Amino acid sequence: MLTFILKDIKGQTVTFRHPLKISLSFSEQAPADSLNAVFAVSGSIPVLSSVEVKKGEERIFFGNIDEQAEEISEKGRLLSVTARSLAAVLLDNEAAPQTYCVPSMPLLMQRHFVPLGFTEFVGSEKAYSGQITITKGMSEWSVLKEFCRYFLQTEPKIRRDGVIDVTGLPPQETLLLSEDVMLSCRHEYRSRVLFSEILARTRAGGDYCMPLVSQKAKKLGIQRRRYVNAVDSKSRTVLTAKEMLQKAESAYERLIVTCKGCFPAETGTILHLSRQTKGYRIREINYTLDSTGEKTKIYAEGIIT
Repeated sequence: MLTFILKDIKGQTVTFRHPLKISLSFSEQAPADSLNAVFAVSGSIPVLSSVEVKKGEERIFFGNIDEQAEEISEKGRLLSVTARSLAAVLLDNEAAPQTYCVPSMPLLMQRHFVPLGFTEFVGSEKAYSGQITITKGMSEWSVLKEFCRYFLQTEPKIRRDGVIDVTGLPPQETLLLSEDVMLSCRHEYRSRVLFSEILARTRAGGDYCMPLVSQKAKKLGIQRRRYVNAVDSKSRTVLTAKEMLQKAESAYERLIVTCKGCFPAETGTILHLSRQTKGYRIREINYTLDSTGEKTKIYAEGIIT
């Protein structure tokens, strides 16, 4: 059973355990997780500020409420809330334009993230030679992402406990689904996502002469070429080209599993199906609850070794 703990702007809490409708989304394509919920209430609800969702003692969602609405009809009084996880704070705040020389995570924490309520991070504390330039219109999330991509070669993540994770390491947990909880399992092979070759430009004034070849695409007879300029853009490096190939090869094989109940694992978790030895990495999870019951839809991709 999920528990929903809503806090108002004065710090008072109200708890719901039997929502009428819930939609929870976790995706690697979106920095912030999202929640839509509808509850039956008996009286007026004060202005709300945050919502926490727990499964037993485990927190599976925490974020600020974006929208709150109350409706009175023949069905009674309903409270609807929409919320995004804490990464939304970095998405919604614009960073002050400036240039940092020898940037580091402790420096960025002090100047950008602590003022927004983030007090901890995990990952490298090293100061790196080079510059990071924040231009007008960049969000605080973009600042974090650019630092991680250019200096750490990782993707940042805001954990459910509010800690900024720049290690790039996937969760250590695994999720095992048995046949009795699965409603359906779709297995896809998507050749359209593969690149056969990516040519990188690695020298100013040079040609695109550094080829990176996908053996999977070659084996399948696929011809789909791309070019990456690793010289004139800080956000694009030879590593970018390698990641493009790896992500495409991972996305080639995909599982879409729909199961009964709530399985809110973190994205990046390894999924195992019963009676199978092969694992898949979870990329997206969508949990829904309505009058037809509760179910979880999981999108997972093949693991490149």
